[in-house]
Order: sequence, then structure tokens, then C-alpha cells
Amino acid sequence: MKQIDENKFSFSARTYNRELDLLLTALDTTKVGVVITDCSQPDYPIVYCNKAFEELTGYSRNEVIGHNCRFLQGNDDNEEQKKVIKTALHLGQPCEIEIKNYKKDGSLFWNQLRLQPIRDEENNVTYYIGVQNDVTRLKLTNQQLRVEKLKVKKTLVEHDNNLSDDEGLLTAVIDTVRDSVLILTENLHIIKVNRSFLKTFHIAEDEVLDQHILGIDNGKWNTMGLQNLAEQLSSKKTSIKDYLLEDFPTRVGKKVLNFDAHFISHTTNANIILAISDITELRELEKRKDDFLSTASHELKTPLTAITASLQLTQRMLPPDASETLKGTLNKTKSYVDKLEHLVIDLLDASKIKTGRIELTKQAFDFDAMILEVVDKLRGKYHDNHFEVQGAASNYYIGDRLRLEQVILNLLTNSIKFSPVNRSINIHLSRLSDFIKVSITDYGLGVDHQYQKKIFDSFYRVDEIQKQYPGIGVGLYISNQIIKKHKGTLWVESTIGEGATFSFTLPLKYQDHDKENYDM
Repeated sequence: MKQIDENKFSFSARTYNRELDLLLTALDTTKVGVVITDCSQPDYPIVYCNKAFEELTGYSRNEVIGHNCRFLQGNDDNEEQKKVIKTALHLGQPCEIEIKNYKKDGSLFWNQLRLQPIRDEENNVTYYIGVQNDVTRLKLTNQQLRVEKLKVKKTLVEHDNNLSDDEGLLTAVIDTVRDSVLILTENLHIIKVNRSFLKTFHIAEDEVLDQHILGIDNGKWNTMGLQNLAEQLSSKKTSIKDYLLEDFPTRVGKKVLNFDAHFISHTTNANIILAISDITELRELEKRKDDFLSTASHELKTPLTAITASLQLTQRMLPPDASETLKGTLNKTKSYVDKLEHLVIDLLDASKIKTGRIELTKQAFDFDAMILEVVDKLRGKYHDNHFEVQGAASNYYIGDRLRLEQVILNLLTNSIKFSPVNRSINIHLSRLSDFIKVSITDYGLGVDHQYQKKIFDSFYRVDEIQKQYPGIGVGLYISNQIIKKHKGTLWVESTIGEGATFSFTLPLKYQDHDKENYDM
């Protein structure tokens, strides 16, 4: 009888897995974006998204898991729609709205969003399913029709007078732009260039007009990188941003060029506006800066090590009857040297990241225990702060423990530093699908929305904060790069004066044989 029950269970499990696979395949096949959020976790994080959602927003699954769906709203003022969503979530009801969202590349789209709650046997809402459609074209149809009617009317009135004026205006506009600008046909033949292009690349206008873009400078521009760009321009018919080509051959030497393209559609054809930024000098300046930081950090480390050793030796050699003033002076000196040493270590880490020399030493460890150990260390040092740890992520993770400890310390010490009044700090751990998530919330100064992406850049400091809390701005940059090295994402959500929540997710993707290779 027992054997029969096991067979039934095995058959049932296989059937369930097969049905689940069919469901996931169906969701990935559909053309509408689908996300699922977990209502049992704080802030309703996303635990699933289908491929259509990735295509709709431009974000990959790794970049989406753990976020609240509102990250798509950017800094837009959608107060009415936000209120509808908030009310529906509070009451556990479905809702349908149209709301302005932003793709990863910053482009706006109107999202027709339908939210549907999923309830358990006790009628509690456990998940929300969000179905998303891009209705931008439908939303803007009436507006576009009105604009087109006005354009036609204006064209009929001014057609005889403005042809030459339009040509002169176009030339004046593109000649005012500092970047090199080319106007191309659909077939990528050049019909106009600005003065900056001719000056930057030492090319005469009659050498490029009517030429295919790959034929510039007698075919020297026909490189693999530009061929790939040309293919994208010919096929995608969509805007292209930040297409980078390094060591690009020109008449004035090899350059680092950044390409942006925009398509303008007409009734019978289309044109392409191609902007080229010469960032060669900027790259060289960045390299010299990175080289200087690397050299200076190494040069500082050697004497600092000697100073630290000398201070420690001096403290040990102090006679028992040494004055308290002398002891206090040595302790204060040691604390300043320690700060300087940490600063040098941060600079070295930043230099290693910039030059691609930072490596991870991966091993298996108890992730949740690591978090608790770091928090306990800080409790012993910052007695005035209250740390609360909630939830659980994973007791088995393969990664660089020391580097992840460094991330947690950076985020927690930042929260301590920028929360001078309310000293409560909450750490929440959770498991979302095949990801773990850590969120650290403080109730301090907060971060203005316009700076929330910039603060993860190297050496970036908000001016207002810098005046009150000096620093060099590498801690968050280093933390972000360490998380990226682990294939995760780090972000902040904040309102000025109401504190900030720094969160990161890490994928739990390892093969079964990985567990065998690591001894816990």
C-alpha cells in the first residue's frame, strides 16, 4: 500500500511539474508583459517576469527581481494613478489604469496596467499579477492627428515661401552643435554634414556627400564596428544610444567615438540623424587619473604601514606611569591613521575595479549568518544605534564572503553616518524565486531622486551632503561593482528627509556539482 501511495505521489509531482512548465512556456510566449509580486514580503517585490516584460521595458530579469514595480515610473508625477494602485493594494482588489512608465533607455511609454490579486485558502492576498501593455500609440493617436492637421495646414500656407528658409534653419542648427552630425538616407548615404564633422575628421564636404557611410575616407571607415552599427541602422529603424567604437581609424589618428542615431520618418521615406562624439581626450584624462590614483595609493600604503607599526610599538612600550594626555594623543593619532588607511584601501579597490584587476575568491558560506556577524560587530561599536534584522535569505551561498561583508559594512556605515537623529536601521533579508535580497533602511537625510543613480558613480558626491559630511565618494561605487561582479543589482529608493532604502539582489544560480566542490 505504501508503494502505491509513493507511485501516486511521484505521478502527481510529474504532472504538476509538467503543467508548471507548460504555464511558464505559455507566459513567455504571450506578447503582453507579466509580472508577479510577493505580498508576503515588504514593499511587494517582483518575483517573476516574462520575456515580453523584458522586451517591453528593456530590463533583464536579473535587473527586475526584487524591485517594486514603481521603479518604472521614474520621477514622474502620477499622483492620481498612484492613488488608484495604492487603494487597490490596500483593499486587495483588482484594478486597471493607464500610467506613464519609462524604459531602461529612458524613453517614455504609456502602460495599460491590470492588477489582479491571488488569494490563499484563508482569503489572504498572497501575490499580485500585473499584466502590462504598451498603449503609447493608441494614447497619442488623437494628439498626433491634431498635430498632423496643423502641419498640413501650415505647409499649404507657407509652402511657396519657406523652402529656402527651412534649409537655412537646418544648416544653422546642425552647425551650432559641437558634436559631429551627419544626415543620412535610409540607405545610409550622406546628404548633409556639419562643420564640426569636417573639422574633427579633417575631411572636405565634397568627399563625403552622397557617399555611403562605410565609404568615408576611401573606405577606411569600413571597420567591423561600424559595419555592425550600419546593420543596426538598416534594420532596427529605432533610436540608438551610446554605441561606442574604440581605436577607430581616422586621418588624425585612432579615436574613441560615441555614436547616437535618431530616425525621422516622412510619408514616403525616412532620414537618419547620426551624432558622433569624440571622447578620445576624455578617455585619456580618465586613464591618467586612474593611473595617478593607483600609483598614489600604492605609494601611500608603504609609509602608512610603517607609521601604523611604529604607533602600535610605541603604545606597547609606554611605561605604566605614562600620562593620560600622552595615551590619549597616541590613541587619537592611531584612529586618524586607521581612517587614512581605510581611505587608501578604498582608493586601491577603486583603482583595481577601474583597471579590471579586482578578482573574487568564491567559497560556500552561510549568507544569513554573515549578515548577523557584521551587524553584531557594528552593535559593539555604535551603541547609540538600533539595528533590527528581519527575515531570512539563504544559509548556503557561493560567493566572495569578504567582499560581500565589505558591501554590507559600506551600506550600514552610510546609514549610520547620514542618520544623525533617528538612529534606527532595519535590515530585511528575503528569498525571491532564485534570488536573495537584502534591504537596509534608515530614517535619515534621504537621497534626492535626481542623484539616485549618480551616487553609484566613482568619486560622485552630492554638493549639499559633501558640505556637511565630507568624503571621497567611492564606497557606493565599490559596493555596486562588487554586487555586479556577483551578477546582482544594487539600487536605492528614497525621499528627501524621510530616509533611504538601499537594496541588492544576488542570483542563487549554481550547479549541483558546485555544492560538492565546497566544504561547509
